[in-house]
Amino acid sequence: MLSYIVRRLFQMALTLWIVSVLSFLIVALAPGDPLASQLDPKKTPADLERRRDEIGYDDPVVKKYTDFYSRFFSDFGAVVSKQFGGGDNYSWQLTSETSKEAVLPTMWRKMLVTLPLVIVNTLLVWSLSFPIGIYSALRRNTVQDRAITVLSYTLIAFPGFWISILIIGFVTKTLGIPIVSPETIGVELEGPRAFFDRTWHIAIPAFVGALTGVATLTRYVKGQMMEVMGQDYIRTAKAKGLDDDQVYYKHALRPASLPFITMLAGLLPSIFGGSVVFEAIYSWPGLGRWVFEAVFQRDIYIVMTSLFVGSALTLIGILVSDILLSVADPRVRLS
Repeated sequence: MLSYIVRRLFQMALTLWIVSVLSFLIVALAPGDPLASQLDPKKTPADLERRRDEIGYDDPVVKKYTDFYSRFFSDFGAVVSKQFGGGDNYSWQLTSETSKEAVLPTMWRKMLVTLPLVIVNTLLVWSLSFPIGIYSALRRNTVQDRAITVLSYTLIAFPGFWISILIIGFVTKTLGIPIVSPETIGVELEGPRAFFDRTWHIAIPAFVGALTGVATLTRYVKGQMMEVMGQDYIRTAKAKGLDDDQVYYKHALRPASLPFITMLAGLLPSIFGGSVVFEAIYSWPGLGRWVFEAVFQRDIYIVMTSLFVGSALTLIGILVSDILLSVADPRVRLS
Protein backbone atom coordinates (compact mmCIF):
# COMPACT_ATOMS: atom_id res chain seq x y z
CA MET A 1 0.00 0.00 0.00
CA LEU A 2 2.77 2.45 0.96
CA SER A 3 4.73 1.77 -2.21
CA TYR A 4 1.57 2.30 -4.26
CA ILE A 5 0.88 5.65 -2.57
CA VAL A 6 4.45 6.82 -3.16
CA ARG A 7 4.28 5.76 -6.81
CA ARG A 8 0.96 7.53 -7.24
CA LEU A 9 2.34 10.70 -5.66
CA PHE A 10 5.11 10.80 -8.26
CA GLN A 11 2.54 10.25 -11.01
CA MET A 12 0.38 13.01 -9.55
CA ALA A 13 3.34 15.40 -9.49
CA LEU A 14 4.08 14.68 -13.16
CA THR A 15 0.41 15.06 -14.12
CA LEU A 16 0.11 18.29 -12.17
CA TRP A 17 3.19 19.68 -13.90
CA ILE A 18 1.74 18.85 -17.33
CA VAL A 19 -1.58 20.44 -16.36
CA SER A 20 0.20 23.55 -15.08
CA VAL A 21 2.12 23.95 -18.34
CA LEU A 22 -0.91 23.45 -20.58
CA SER A 23 -3.21 25.68 -18.54
CA PHE A 24 -0.57 28.41 -18.35
CA LEU A 25 -0.03 28.32 -22.11
CA ILE A 26 -3.78 28.52 -22.78
CA VAL A 27 -4.22 31.52 -20.50
CA ALA A 28 -0.96 33.31 -21.39
CA LEU A 29 -1.33 32.91 -25.14
CA ALA A 30 -5.02 33.85 -25.28
CA PRO A 31 -5.70 36.75 -27.67
CA GLY A 32 -6.38 40.21 -26.34
CA ASP A 33 -4.79 42.44 -23.73
CA PRO A 34 -6.24 41.88 -20.24
CA LEU A 35 -4.17 44.68 -18.74
CA ALA A 36 -5.71 47.26 -21.05
CA SER A 37 -9.24 46.39 -19.89
CA GLN A 38 -8.23 46.48 -16.21
CA LEU A 39 -6.37 49.76 -16.32
CA ASP A 40 -7.87 52.78 -14.58
CA PRO A 41 -9.34 55.12 -17.26
CA LYS A 42 -7.45 57.99 -15.61
CA LYS A 43 -4.13 56.29 -16.33
CA THR A 44 -2.08 57.03 -19.41
CA PRO A 45 -0.55 54.58 -21.94
CA ALA A 46 2.77 55.17 -20.19
CA ASP A 47 1.23 53.81 -16.97
CA LEU A 48 0.15 50.72 -18.89
CA GLU A 49 3.66 50.13 -20.17
CA ARG A 50 5.06 50.66 -16.69
CA ARG A 51 2.66 48.07 -15.29
CA ARG A 52 3.64 45.65 -18.06
CA ASP A 53 7.26 45.96 -17.00
CA GLU A 54 6.41 45.51 -13.32
CA ILE A 55 4.64 42.17 -13.80
CA GLY A 56 6.78 41.00 -16.73
CA TYR A 57 3.82 40.79 -19.08
CA ASP A 58 5.97 40.98 -22.22
CA ASP A 59 8.60 38.51 -20.98
CA PRO A 60 9.09 35.16 -22.77
CA VAL A 61 6.52 32.51 -21.88
CA VAL A 62 9.05 30.29 -20.08
CA LYS A 63 10.16 33.15 -17.82
CA LYS A 64 6.57 34.13 -17.08
CA TYR A 65 5.81 30.50 -16.18
CA THR A 66 8.75 30.17 -13.78
CA ASP A 67 8.07 33.61 -12.24
CA PHE A 68 4.41 32.84 -11.66
CA TYR A 69 4.94 29.49 -9.95
CA SER A 70 7.87 30.74 -7.87
CA ARG A 71 5.58 33.49 -6.60
CA PHE A 72 2.71 31.04 -6.14
CA PHE A 73 4.68 28.58 -4.00
CA SER A 74 6.22 31.42 -2.01
CA ASP A 75 2.76 32.84 -1.25
CA PHE A 76 1.40 29.34 -0.56
CA GLY A 77 4.12 28.77 2.03
CA ALA A 78 3.26 32.11 3.62
CA VAL A 79 -0.45 31.17 3.82
CA VAL A 80 0.38 27.85 5.49
CA SER A 81 2.80 29.55 7.87
CA LYS A 82 0.19 32.16 8.78
CA GLN A 83 -2.40 29.49 9.62
CA PHE A 84 0.08 27.96 12.07
CA GLY A 85 0.87 31.26 13.76
CA GLY A 86 3.46 32.66 11.38
CA GLY A 87 4.20 36.33 10.95
CA ASP A 88 1.89 38.80 9.19
CA ASN A 89 4.63 40.96 7.66
CA TYR A 90 4.93 38.94 4.46
CA SER A 91 4.75 40.92 1.21
CA TRP A 92 2.36 39.03 -1.11
CA GLN A 93 3.66 38.59 -4.64
CA LEU A 94 0.50 37.50 -6.48
CA THR A 95 -2.10 40.27 -6.42
CA SER A 96 -5.29 40.69 -8.39
CA GLU A 97 -5.16 43.22 -11.20
CA THR A 98 -8.77 44.26 -10.59
CA SER A 99 -9.18 44.31 -6.79
CA LYS A 100 -5.47 44.68 -5.92
CA GLU A 101 -5.92 42.04 -3.19
CA ALA A 102 -3.46 39.23 -2.54
CA VAL A 103 -4.71 36.19 -4.46
CA LEU A 104 -4.02 33.27 -2.10
CA PRO A 105 -5.23 34.90 1.17
CA THR A 106 -8.37 36.05 -0.62
CA MET A 107 -8.89 32.57 -2.05
CA TRP A 108 -8.58 31.10 1.45
CA ARG A 109 -11.19 33.53 2.84
CA LYS A 110 -13.57 32.83 -0.05
CA MET A 111 -13.15 29.08 0.41
CA LEU A 112 -14.05 29.37 4.11
CA VAL A 113 -17.26 31.13 3.06
CA THR A 114 -18.12 28.44 0.49
CA LEU A 115 -17.04 25.48 2.62
CA PRO A 116 -20.00 25.30 5.08
CA LEU A 117 -22.55 25.53 2.27
CA VAL A 118 -20.90 22.82 0.17
CA ILE A 119 -20.30 20.48 3.13
CA VAL A 120 -23.91 20.66 4.31
CA ASN A 121 -25.15 20.21 0.73
CA THR A 122 -22.89 17.16 0.22
CA LEU A 123 -23.91 15.56 3.52
CA LEU A 124 -27.60 15.98 2.66
CA VAL A 125 -27.18 14.49 -0.82
CA TRP A 126 -25.23 11.43 0.25
CA SER A 127 -27.05 10.74 3.53
CA LEU A 128 -30.50 10.89 1.88
CA SER A 129 -29.78 9.30 -1.49
CA PHE A 130 -28.61 5.92 -0.23
CA PRO A 131 -31.51 5.15 2.15
CA ILE A 132 -34.10 6.34 -0.38
CA GLY A 133 -32.46 4.52 -3.30
CA ILE A 134 -32.11 1.26 -1.35
CA TYR A 135 -35.68 1.52 -0.08
CA SER A 136 -36.94 2.05 -3.63
CA ALA A 137 -34.90 -0.89 -4.97
CA LEU A 138 -36.12 -3.29 -2.28
CA ARG A 139 -39.73 -2.27 -2.92
CA ARG A 140 -39.67 -1.96 -6.68
CA ASN A 141 -42.98 -1.78 -8.55
CA THR A 142 -44.80 -0.85 -5.34
CA VAL A 143 -46.71 2.37 -4.71
CA GLN A 144 -43.80 3.73 -2.68
CA ASP A 145 -41.31 2.98 -5.46
CA ARG A 146 -43.49 4.67 -8.08
CA ALA A 147 -43.97 7.71 -5.85
CA ILE A 148 -40.21 8.04 -5.33
CA THR A 149 -39.61 7.65 -9.08
CA VAL A 150 -42.15 10.35 -9.99
CA LEU A 151 -40.78 12.73 -7.34
CA SER A 152 -37.19 12.12 -8.49
CA TYR A 153 -37.93 12.83 -12.13
CA THR A 154 -39.94 15.91 -11.16
CA LEU A 155 -37.05 17.35 -9.15
CA ILE A 156 -34.61 16.54 -11.96
CA ALA A 157 -36.87 18.23 -14.52
CA PHE A 158 -37.21 21.51 -12.61
CA PRO A 159 -34.08 23.73 -12.71
CA GLY A 160 -32.46 24.25 -9.34
CA PHE A 161 -32.25 28.02 -9.76
CA TRP A 162 -36.02 28.21 -10.39
CA ILE A 163 -36.76 26.27 -7.20
CA SER A 164 -34.33 28.53 -5.34
CA ILE A 165 -36.13 31.67 -6.50
CA LEU A 166 -39.49 30.21 -5.40
CA ILE A 167 -38.08 29.29 -1.97
CA ILE A 168 -36.56 32.76 -1.52
CA GLY A 169 -39.88 34.41 -2.39
CA PHE A 170 -41.88 32.12 -0.10
CA VAL A 171 -39.60 32.33 2.94
CA THR A 172 -38.94 36.04 2.60
CA LYS A 173 -42.46 37.28 1.83
CA THR A 174 -44.55 34.74 3.71
CA LEU A 175 -42.41 34.11 6.78
CA GLY A 176 -40.53 37.40 6.72
CA ILE A 177 -37.18 35.67 7.24
CA PRO A 178 -34.20 36.81 5.12
CA ILE A 179 -32.11 33.94 3.72
CA VAL A 180 -29.94 35.76 1.19
CA SER A 181 -26.21 36.12 2.01
CA PRO A 182 -24.35 34.12 4.69
CA GLU A 183 -25.87 36.18 7.51
CA THR A 184 -28.58 38.77 8.08
CA ILE A 185 -27.41 42.08 6.64
CA GLY A 186 -27.59 45.20 8.79
CA VAL A 187 -28.08 43.38 12.10
CA GLU A 188 -25.36 42.90 14.70
CA LEU A 189 -25.79 39.52 16.37
CA GLU A 190 -23.59 37.82 18.93
CA GLY A 191 -23.36 34.46 20.66
CA PRO A 192 -26.12 31.89 20.09
CA ARG A 193 -28.23 34.30 18.03
CA ALA A 194 -25.38 34.79 15.55
CA PHE A 195 -24.85 31.02 15.38
CA PHE A 196 -28.52 30.24 14.68
CA ASP A 197 -28.75 33.09 12.18
CA ARG A 198 -25.80 31.74 10.20
CA THR A 199 -27.14 28.17 10.49
CA TRP A 200 -30.49 29.26 9.03
CA HIS A 201 -28.79 31.03 6.13
CA ILE A 202 -26.76 27.90 5.36
CA ALA A 203 -29.57 25.36 5.80
CA ILE A 204 -32.02 26.73 3.22
CA PRO A 205 -29.59 27.11 0.26
CA ALA A 206 -27.94 23.77 1.08
CA PHE A 207 -31.29 21.97 1.24
CA VAL A 208 -32.55 23.50 -2.01
CA GLY A 209 -29.26 22.76 -3.74
CA ALA A 210 -29.39 19.16 -2.51
CA LEU A 211 -32.84 18.44 -3.98
CA THR A 212 -31.63 17.82 -7.52
CA GLY A 213 -28.56 15.97 -6.28
CA VAL A 214 -30.67 13.65 -4.11
CA ALA A 215 -33.08 12.97 -6.97
CA THR A 216 -30.25 12.13 -9.38
CA LEU A 217 -28.13 10.04 -7.02
CA THR A 218 -31.19 8.15 -5.76
CA ARG A 219 -31.83 6.88 -9.28
CA TYR A 220 -28.21 5.70 -9.56
CA VAL A 221 -28.32 3.97 -6.17
CA LYS A 222 -31.57 2.21 -7.04
CA GLY A 223 -30.28 1.04 -10.42
CA GLN A 224 -26.99 -0.22 -9.00
CA MET A 225 -28.73 -2.00 -6.12
CA MET A 226 -31.18 -3.72 -8.47
CA GLU A 227 -28.33 -4.83 -10.74
CA VAL A 228 -26.43 -6.40 -7.84
CA MET A 229 -29.58 -8.08 -6.47
CA GLY A 230 -29.94 -9.89 -9.79
CA GLN A 231 -26.53 -11.53 -9.54
CA ASP A 232 -26.15 -15.28 -9.02
CA TYR A 233 -24.44 -15.02 -5.65
CA ILE A 234 -27.38 -13.05 -4.25
CA ARG A 235 -29.81 -15.74 -5.40
CA THR A 236 -27.48 -18.35 -3.87
CA ALA A 237 -27.45 -16.48 -0.55
CA LYS A 238 -31.25 -16.42 -0.55
CA ALA A 239 -31.37 -20.13 -1.43
CA LYS A 240 -29.17 -20.90 1.60
CA GLY A 241 -31.86 -19.48 3.83
CA LEU A 242 -30.14 -16.24 4.89
CA ASP A 243 -32.53 -13.56 6.15
CA ASP A 244 -33.28 -10.63 3.88
CA ASP A 245 -31.40 -8.03 5.94
CA GLN A 246 -28.20 -10.07 5.79
CA VAL A 247 -28.58 -10.65 2.06
CA TYR A 248 -29.37 -7.05 1.19
CA TYR A 249 -27.18 -5.09 3.58
CA LYS A 250 -24.18 -7.42 3.85
CA HIS A 251 -23.91 -9.19 0.50
CA ALA A 252 -25.57 -6.70 -1.86
CA LEU A 253 -24.96 -3.23 -0.46
CA ARG A 254 -21.17 -3.37 -0.39
CA PRO A 255 -20.71 -4.29 -4.09
CA ALA A 256 -23.46 -1.86 -5.04
CA SER A 257 -21.65 1.01 -3.34
CA LEU A 258 -18.37 0.54 -5.23
CA PRO A 259 -19.20 2.85 -8.18
CA PHE A 260 -20.12 5.60 -5.75
CA ILE A 261 -16.74 5.42 -4.04
CA THR A 262 -15.18 6.51 -7.33
CA MET A 263 -17.55 9.48 -7.31
CA LEU A 264 -15.90 10.68 -4.10
CA ALA A 265 -13.02 11.92 -6.25
CA GLY A 266 -15.18 14.89 -7.23
CA LEU A 267 -15.95 16.00 -3.69
CA LEU A 268 -12.70 17.90 -3.06
CA PRO A 269 -12.92 20.00 -6.25
CA SER A 270 -16.60 20.70 -5.48
CA ILE A 271 -15.67 21.92 -2.01
CA PHE A 272 -13.07 24.16 -3.64
CA GLY A 273 -15.26 25.48 -6.43
CA GLY A 274 -18.70 25.56 -4.88
CA SER A 275 -21.71 26.39 -7.03
CA VAL A 276 -21.57 29.57 -9.08
CA VAL A 277 -25.34 29.57 -9.70
CA PHE A 278 -26.39 29.16 -6.07
CA GLU A 279 -23.78 31.61 -4.83
CA ALA A 280 -25.14 34.19 -7.29
CA ILE A 281 -28.79 33.53 -6.37
CA TYR A 282 -28.22 33.61 -2.61
CA SER A 283 -25.61 36.40 -2.77
CA TRP A 284 -22.87 34.31 -1.23
CA PRO A 285 -19.42 35.92 -1.67
CA GLY A 286 -17.90 32.49 -2.19
CA LEU A 287 -15.04 31.01 -4.16
CA GLY A 288 -16.96 29.80 -7.21
CA ARG A 289 -18.46 33.20 -7.86
CA TRP A 290 -15.11 34.90 -7.27
CA VAL A 291 -13.32 32.70 -9.83
CA PHE A 292 -16.20 33.05 -12.31
CA GLU A 293 -15.98 36.85 -12.17
CA ALA A 294 -12.18 36.69 -12.51
CA VAL A 295 -12.54 34.72 -15.76
CA PHE A 296 -14.70 37.46 -17.29
CA GLN A 297 -12.40 40.17 -15.98
CA ARG A 298 -9.41 38.22 -17.33
CA ASP A 299 -7.62 38.44 -14.01
CA ILE A 300 -4.78 36.09 -14.95
CA TYR A 301 -3.34 35.48 -11.49
CA ILE A 302 -6.69 34.44 -10.03
CA VAL A 303 -7.52 32.21 -13.02
CA MET A 304 -4.13 30.50 -13.01
CA THR A 305 -4.12 29.97 -9.24
CA SER A 306 -7.64 28.51 -9.25
CA LEU A 307 -6.78 26.16 -12.14
CA PHE A 308 -3.70 24.86 -10.36
CA VAL A 309 -5.35 24.43 -6.95
CA GLY A 310 -8.44 22.82 -8.49
CA SER A 311 -6.28 20.37 -10.48
CA ALA A 312 -4.29 19.44 -7.37
CA LEU A 313 -7.47 18.78 -5.37
CA THR A 314 -8.87 16.66 -8.20
CA LEU A 315 -5.78 14.46 -8.23
CA ILE A 316 -5.86 14.12 -4.44
CA GLY A 317 -9.52 13.16 -4.61
CA ILE A 318 -8.80 10.46 -7.20
CA LEU A 319 -6.03 9.02 -5.00
CA VAL A 320 -8.30 8.95 -1.93
CA SER A 321 -11.12 7.26 -3.85
CA ASP A 322 -8.73 4.62 -5.23
CA ILE A 323 -7.48 3.81 -1.75
CA LEU A 324 -11.03 3.57 -0.38
CA LEU A 325 -12.00 1.36 -3.33
CA SER A 326 -9.20 -1.06 -2.53
CA VAL A 327 -10.37 -1.23 1.08
CA ALA A 328 -14.01 -1.80 0.13
CA ASP A 329 -13.32 -4.36 -2.61
CA PRO A 330 -10.73 -7.06 -1.83
CA ARG A 331 -10.60 -7.94 -5.54
CA VAL A 332 -8.79 -4.71 -6.25
CA ARG A 333 -5.03 -5.17 -6.12
CA LEU A 334 -3.06 -1.97 -5.87
CA SER A 335 0.17 -3.74 -6.69
